[in-house]
Order: sequence, then C-alpha cells, then structure tokens
Amino acid sequence: MFDLFINTIFNMGYLGFFFYMIVVGTFIPLPTQLILLPAGFLASQGKLDISTTILITAMGTTIGATINYFMANYLSKRWVSKEKIYKIEKFFNKYGNFSVALAPLTFGLGQYISLPAGMARMDLRWFIPIIFTSNALWNFAMLMLGYMFGEEANSKSVYLIASGAVIVIIFISTFVYKEFKSY
Repeated sequence: MFDLFINTIFNMGYLGFFFYMIVVGTFIPLPTQLILLPAGFLASQGKLDISTTILITAMGTTIGATINYFMANYLSKRWVSKEKIYKIEKFFNKYGNFSVALAPLTFGLGQYISLPAGMARMDLRWFIPIIFTSNALWNFAMLMLGYMFGEEANSKSVYLIASGAVIVIIFISTFVYKEFKSY
C-alpha cells in the first residue's frame, strides 16, 4: 500500500512532490528522504531538474509549515495558558529566527518548529522566508545525496554523511548568525 502511495507521487511528477511536501511540512511525520533521495537519483539520469525540484519541494514544505503556524496560533488562544505562551514568546523574541532556520536542518524537527512559532506569533515576514530557505537547503542536501549515491542513497553510510553535512551546516549557520546578528 505504501509503495503504491510513493509510486503515485512519482507518477504525478512535480505536482506529486509538491503535495507530498505540503504534508511533510505539517506535523504528519513523513520523511522527506522517501521522495528526495530517489528524485536526486532521477535527476542524475536527466529525468528531473534539480532546481525545479528544490523550488517545488521547498514551496510545499513552506505551505505545510504555514498551515501549522496558523493552526497553532488559532488553537493556542483557546487551549494554552497565557503563562506558557509568554514563555514561548520570550524564547522566540530571543532565538526565533535562529530556531526556525536550524530546525528544518535537523532530522525530525523541521515540521514542528512552526507550532511554537505560531503560538509566539512570530512575524510572518521573517518566518516564511527563513523556513523556505532552510527547507530548500535541506531538500538540496537530500537531492544531492540521491544524485551522488543513486540507488544506494538509503544506506546507513549515506545517513552518516548527511548527519555530518547537517552538523557542518549548523556550525556555519551559528557562525553567520553570531557575525550578523548585530546588524
């Protein structure tokens, strides 16, 4: 059944990737690797365009994250105490942009950062471009792994390489953030 689902997405092409990534961008835990690694392999064979795939998938995850943002914003007004919202807002006033930038670059956290961002009512003019850029970087990394390792992209060694790449990205992001936060 799951294979049928994935095959349907690939048969739909870019539109399938877009809708899959909307779901991935919400709180539903579907791994991006199911689509991005094989898509990278197909790009290595000239069957997909990397730039288009990055743009389409980043747009999808951004829309999914924005759905989470508004859902959390709406629901938190009714079911989350003012004290907890105050703590979340305090955190986001200090670390919000940085958190939103790094979360999509970590396994399993990307789709959940939009929930506290929505509760804290993070400014959308920051949230949307940051989450889009961070997701585009992640999607690029996963596509490149599929491009370079082809059908072996699901092996454990590739995940170790991906983890190392994410750690490097986090260190670079931290350095850039510290250098430019005063501007």
